[in-house]
Amino acid sequence: MQQNYSFSSTEYLTDGDELEIIGTRGRRVMELASLGAPISPGFLIANDTLNKIADDEDGVFEASKEPIAGMERIFKKTFAGADKPLLIKVVESPMLNMVNTFSTIHNIGLSTETVGGFADYVGEQFGYHEFANVFANIAKMELLTDGVPAKRRTALEAMQKDFAAAAVAKSNKAKVEAAIAKHGKLMPGEVFSDCYEQLRYVLKLYHKLFQKNQSSADSAILIQTMVFGNFGKDSLFGSFHTRDIIDGKSGISGEFFVGAFDDTKSKGKSIDKIAKPVKAQLDKIGADLETHFKDLRRVRFTIEQGQLWVIDQMEVVNKSAQAELKTLLDLHKKKAIDDKYIIETVKPGRLSEILHPALDAGSVKEVASVAGGIAGSVGAAIGRVYFNTDELIKAYRTAIQKDEDANFILAMESTLAEDVKAIEVATGVLASEGGYASHAPVVARSLGKVALVRPDIRWGNKQMKIGERVVKQGDYITVNVPYYEEPVIYFGKGDLTKPSPEGSGLLEFLDICEKHITPDFDVHCNGDQPKDAKLARKFNAHGIGLVRTEHMFFAADRILKFRTMIIAGNRPDREKALAELKKYQVKDFYELLKIMDGFPVTIRLLDAPLHEFLPHTRESMEEFIKYFRKVYPKVPEAEVRSRCDLLQEFNPMLGHRGIRIAISYPEIYNMQVEAIFEAAYKLKSEGLNPKPEIMIPLIMSANEMRTIRNGKRIEGKAIVGIREIEESVKKKFKGTAVDYKVGTMIELPAAALSADNIAQYAEFFSFGTNDLTQTTNGLSRDDFNNFFSDYNEFDLLEANPFKVLGPQVKELIAIAAERGRMTRPDLKMGLCGEHGAEPENIEYVRSVGLNYTSCSPYGIPIAKHAVAKMNVAEEAKAAAKA
Repeated sequence: MQQNYSFSSTEYLTDGDELEIIGTRGRRVMELASLGAPISPGFLIANDTLNKIADDEDGVFEASKEPIAGMERIFKKTFAGADKPLLIKVVESPMLNMVNTFSTIHNIGLSTETVGGFADYVGEQFGYHEFANVFANIAKMELLTDGVPAKRRTALEAMQKDFAAAAVAKSNKAKVEAAIAKHGKLMPGEVFSDCYEQLRYVLKLYHKLFQKNQSSADSAILIQTMVFGNFGKDSLFGSFHTRDIIDGKSGISGEFFVGAFDDTKSKGKSIDKIAKPVKAQLDKIGADLETHFKDLRRVRFTIEQGQLWVIDQMEVVNKSAQAELKTLLDLHKKKAIDDKYIIETVKPGRLSEILHPALDAGSVKEVASVAGGIAGSVGAAIGRVYFNTDELIKAYRTAIQKDEDANFILAMESTLAEDVKAIEVATGVLASEGGYASHAPVVARSLGKVALVRPDIRWGNKQMKIGERVVKQGDYITVNVPYYEEPVIYFGKGDLTKPSPEGSGLLEFLDICEKHITPDFDVHCNGDQPKDAKLARKFNAHGIGLVRTEHMFFAADRILKFRTMIIAGNRPDREKALAELKKYQVKDFYELLKIMDGFPVTIRLLDAPLHEFLPHTRESMEEFIKYFRKVYPKVPEAEVRSRCDLLQEFNPMLGHRGIRIAISYPEIYNMQVEAIFEAAYKLKSEGLNPKPEIMIPLIMSANEMRTIRNGKRIEGKAIVGIREIEESVKKKFKGTAVDYKVGTMIELPAAALSADNIAQYAEFFSFGTNDLTQTTNGLSRDDFNNFFSDYNEFDLLEANPFKVLGPQVKELIAIAAERGRMTRPDLKMGLCGEHGAEPENIEYVRSVGLNYTSCSPYGIPIAKHAVAKMNVAEEAKAAAKA
């Protein structure tokens, strides 16, 4: 076996077996050398050779003189030379890709015979500083080995201390010489004066340490020429990234330091100001590295007496998602990578990070913090904390009027539907109840806000306590919820980078994904506002899979009208209020259908329990009573409160909601259906192609579905069917028929099991997996996290069932899909729960025949990517078989 493996810009290994034994650092340096980069030359010693050196096997150590001679020729320096000595560093090259266990020993070759010649170039203070550090580090290294006698250990500790102190002394030459005189006998005399014996001694110390540490037992040794940015004239040190690590702008970015060994002693200059010929070299090196590694890299370099040397290059772990994506896109444009590579390389969570503000880590270095909690919606948020929706809204309006900072964070035990307006204007929401699928995170994800659930928060009067830290109303906090790391709350104000799909590379990436998405399975959007629909189209969503109409009634200009309708004393009064609300609904549906022209818009009729719309705070109740009594002055305040109280339910999730509201108060659904068709026929008259899909929620049986679709009359009562309402509106507009569908949300096991019967009256199924998970498992998504950790501890659940579909829920989806298609072969089916953007769930629902998945606008890129990734894998398999 070869003793040593040399490398330089013209010499490197290519043999796989040899590369295998030189460790990860060795492979990295050979890779860099293979690119022709002006790498500082050196050589590697395999572990087997190191063992022989340790055993003083004849000629083995002497063989290292040959590669050193090659290094001397390149540098025109001499190892052990008195005038212009060549110095080397020795470092572990581990077999595994990990942080080195042991420190690097720099400047081997500095001895009593060579330090003067070195100091002539770098200055006496620096020269003797490095000289002293060689022996401080040798002593430190030996102290780490096994079997050092107590007396020698004490002496080595003193030696390390004295040399370390001498290194930093003001006039250090005399101090270093005194330390050598004092401790000279502790080492073999040649270690201080003979450079080769110094190297031999260090190699034997490494061998001892490798034998002691199991993870280093097979490590190799990397020996490389030292280069100095302070080695006389025309010398400097610098480092750069191959592109900006925050915004991903192409072109190297970094600094250089004239006359400096590293970046610690002086202020750097922008890499753009370096000499043009050098900049051209560095630009080429950066471009070559990105192309080779298919990734953004960090490079350190030195210019010694006018000659450029690359010290090393490495992965950039703190690069932004945007920088990572733009690197891949630029490589894709150069045809250095293909569609398959970029689609398979991008991590789903990194796409999510692009869409949310990112925290500048440097801005919170000195800020107290606490880690932990349940990630509800990723991103970073900064703002003043408020503990009440009404007070936050008031503070927000005041800040806008006074042109003050309008960044706020809503912090509550849990949120309700009436708190949506606060989440909408806040930068983030903090809760202590619920989990990933509870109200606050669900709303935050739909609005692109940050959400964190921390069960350990203790609440007080306009304050909260997290750990030992009290946060009062109006205090600033910074909430950071990354995708792959633990969430952190900082008790102070940090800085953020603002997200934007344009310029981030995300839209270009989605265009690549779109080429690999087929019509049989696509991605729709959960969205209730025009801005949701616009963002969805920007992300290539092919429709809206869920419009939650209940969210529309919380707007300030309609919530009081809606509450009045809810507690109206009779049907005429309800219809009076509904007539006012209908104008808003027509406008709502018109805007959504227009933006999604030609694509389906699935509109879920009112689903939430009515009591959720009623006031939950003293202030909002007083405001509502004042409004209601203005409309109905004869109704006393006590009566208003009583009517509100009577609508409270013990178990509202399974109570008076969804289709049950339509059976009790058909006029509510009638209003919404009329509004949908009036909006659709108006657009049709304007030459557009609206495609409304009317979803009936919480169906238990086919009878319910038939009643709402076709209508039903009994003595003294009637429910007007959707078909009849559509015919009436069509006559009014005198237009051609609108392409519409009527379907249902499958969110109860009873509906899943009777899907064949329901499909007689439903043209589409939308699986509402949030409620289907709750009703299948008997779990409340808002309370589940109170005991989820206990279940995790005993391995009773593989994953959070509100994030990853559970086996029983999967089976119900499969049963419903199969039975529904038996009745109606062209039945359209989709998934619209919070599970919709999870790649694992998407793969399953596609496999059982669903046509689409629907998720919040900010989940669309993740879902699109997941679908493209599955299709690319299938394309590759098909190509392999061909």
